[in-house]
Amino acid sequence: MELSTREMGKAHLTEQNNISAKGTKGRLTTGMLVGLCSVLWGLSFYATKVALNAGITEMELLALRWSIAAIVFVFLSLTGIVNVDFKGKHIRSAVYVAMFQPCFYSIFETWGIGLTTTSESSLLIATIPLMVLVTGKVLYKRSFSRRTGFAIILALAGVSTCIVFSDGFSFEGKYFGYLIVMVAVLLGSLYCHASANASLKFTAMEMTLVMAVSGGIFFDGLNLTLGGRFIGALTQTGSLKVIGAVLFLGVCCSCICYIIFNYVLGKMNTATASNMIANSTTAVGVISGVVLAKDPFGWYTVVGLGMTISGIWLASREEPMDPAEVIH
Repeated sequence: MELSTREMGKAHLTEQNNISAKGTKGRLTTGMLVGLCSVLWGLSFYATKVALNAGITEMELLALRWSIAAIVFVFLSLTGIVNVDFKGKHIRSAVYVAMFQPCFYSIFETWGIGLTTTSESSLLIATIPLMVLVTGKVLYKRSFSRRTGFAIILALAGVSTCIVFSDGFSFEGKYFGYLIVMVAVLLGSLYCHASANASLKFTAMEMTLVMAVSGGIFFDGLNLTLGGRFIGALTQTGSLKVIGAVLFLGVCCSCICYIIFNYVLGKMNTATASNMIANSTTAVGVISGVVLAKDPFGWYTVVGLGMTISGIWLASREEPMDPAEVIH
């Protein structure tokens, strides 16, 4: 009986170790995916700037970007490279998510940027993780730990430091523009919640396929209504750099990144996931701006990035919440 008890104890310990190893591997995989998504989305600011500076309008760029994403995803699904199965699923709930993002969010973001300065809109967009916490508390009665709240505020403070102390920052934009950007922030937070809920019914691949096709149809229709160009917007530039930038936005940022984002939202706390990706994306955007676009660089860049990375690290260390530490 003593030997049997020891064997049972060893078996139990082995099982616990296996579970722990799987958990560690899962967190490592999620962290690597978050890093990849952040790098690609961080570089999207530079790619977008390259395309817009070449004379492509905002709506033409959105139509091209999401049309490319739709074509790629439909091809992958038809050839069986990507497995999707919508049988028995109410696809309207997935389309509902797509209406938040990319459709309505992108419109208000682009509109707001046109009414404010780049620094102002960047600072406001960086508040999406905080809006996720607020809407999560108000709409879904979700609680979060004090440490998570502190980590998100710290990361936001780091992003704000990079922007507020940079050369040329001001709050001289129109207040109507601030309101429009904040509508985009609200839509972005609602998308995070809707995507997290939809992940219970749809895989990340299925969600991203619906988003890509919905975005392609939506922006193509708007672009056509506004008399915008399609392929001609690319061919008339005659620049391989511009074509590469648009392809990067369509394939990497609208396909790969949203697959990762939808997957991460289904695996992590919504506010924590949006904080990690949104703020680390901003950090990558700052670095790529300094290196590629020759943006100003100073002490505020180093301090701000340090605060942002610290906040991301704290937020990523999810642990069971102590009842005494929960913010209700």
